[in-house]
Amino acid sequence: MDTLDFIIRDTNNTTLLWKEAAQENIPPSSAAKKIDDAMLDWMRELTKTLRLWTDKGAKMTSGELILARANLGAIVESWLKFFYCAYNEDYQKQPKTTKDRKGNIVTIEPNDLGFDQLKQYSRGILYQKNDSWEQWVDSVQKKRNAIHSFNYREIGTSEEYYDDVEKLYDFMQLINDRLPPVEDYIQKYPVGYQRPEPFVVREKIKRVYGF
Repeated sequence: MDTLDFIIRDTNNTTLLWKEAAQENIPPSSAAKKIDDAMLDWMRELTKTLRLWTDKGAKMTSGELILARANLGAIVESWLKFFYCAYNEDYQKQPKTTKDRKGNIVTIEPNDLGFDQLKQYSRGILYQKNDSWEQWVDSVQKKRNAIHSFNYREIGTSEEYYDDVEKLYDFMQLINDRLPPVEDYIQKYPVGYQRPEPFVVREKIKRVYGF
């Protein structure tokens, strides 16, 4: 199994476990509702789509690399939203806020936070300001934003994209290691859950060079 196989498997398992936990009312009710309402199936499908780009390797055109960057950025943003929805009760104690048209301060729900807000809010929770994780998330965000750009933006190379997909696995572990172990409390494993096989070596994604 290569790194992307692990990414797909672990995304599948985490999202299915939390959907099941939400339906069994294991998390606090506010978190359970947000998880139950979230389009976690789209998160799983977007993760599988990464294979489209990694299979192309160095053959990716600039247009394909821009789409690949948008794909990866959407996944990283989704993991951050997922984390704060799971911890919604803690988030609500110190939420991001904005002002409505009447000047009233209103809470921005975690599932409505933008990428930049998620990145800033995560300081002191998932990483520290300007540490290697924040720099990576910032780089992923900026390259993702190239899809909105008419003028030039840095998107990196296909090789750098490979490296960022490899890094996604570690980022997922950073989040998963901080999530409550809902699998210890659910009544049954959900359909589609893939039990991790012991002693499986994680290989790097196969690098494809040339045309």
